Amino acid sequence: MSDHASRVAAEIEHYRAQVNIHDLPQIFHYWSHKYLGPHLKEVFGLDNMHEIFATELRTSILSASGNPHILSVGSGDACIEIAVAKRLLAGGFSGFRFHCVELNPHLVARAEASARDEGLREHFEFHVADLSSWRATQIYGAAFAHHSLHHIVALEHVFDQVRDHLADYGSFVTADMIGRNGHMRWPEALSVVNELWAQIPRRYKYHHIWGREVDPYDNWDCSGESFEGIRAQDIMPCLVERFHFTKLCVWGGILDQFIDRGYGHNLDPNRPEDLAFVDTLWEREVQLLRTRAITPTVMVASMQKRPGPLTSSFGLTAAECIRRPDAG
Repeated sequence: MSDHASRVAAEIEHYRAQVNIHDLPQIFHYWSHKYLGPHLKEVFGLDNMHEIFATELRTSILSASGNPHILSVGSGDACIEIAVAKRLLAGGFSGFRFHCVELNPHLVARAEASARDEGLREHFEFHVADLSSWRATQIYGAAFAHHSLHHIVALEHVFDQVRDHLADYGSFVTADMIGRNGHMRWPEALSVVNELWAQIPRRYKYHHIWGREVDPYDNWDCSGESFEGIRAQDIMPCLVERFHFTKLCVWGGILDQFIDRGYGHNLDPNRPEDLAFVDTLWEREVQLLRTRAITPTVMVASMQKRPGPLTSSFGLTAAECIRRPDAG
């Protein structure tokens, strides 16, 4: 079995059970409510991710392109797409259809059941396909990808398909990880994390997925046996070559390690010292991003095929979010 085929098999098998792929620690929600919402609002004028997606997609298919079809790349269980569809309907707009393309048949089955249970089946169609060989068959008024791009090996092929089948004035809306492959820290960010690791309490160092304390910090490459973060660092360069960013909100590099599934459960939002730790790290991360000392690891963006003005975090261009080869 080829390396690609074995990764595909592992990806499919992983989601055979009812895995909750959206579960996050409580400390993440503290940070997102206090900091991420206002950060998003500076760029998109909205502080809710689902509202941002609904607004950007509605503008694309209703006002810009006049094409009601939305391509969703790597849609998983379509939880996000269903949430967006409900917001579109609540806003009085029913003339849309999501075309969801997903590798994993188990997730597609869950997506179909959810869409049916929510009374949204007429607004969805689902396709099981390996994106490395998938080809679009129609023009779409908008394209959408929510945390799926960092699982894709054939980025150039997928982005070419999106670009070539996106209406002239349509938007490609995405939220994803854009840091180092395997979600590792780049050297300049790693030096900050290592510095922190020498100072933080032991209880912050327990990794809840690995089930053990980690000391010293392990800059682990999680793409070794799966598609997780397999070409994360190539996402932004490939997009910059093919699209023009109109809105770009970015963050990450330092704090994300401490509020995600691995270590995030160590921090208790009822402990003032844990909240103060998150507050301090966010302020430090923002300063490092503002001064271009580190590059971001997460983005929410809207892109088009035609040039236009850009609204972005910290005045960053998309090209400035790509780590320089001589950095660190």
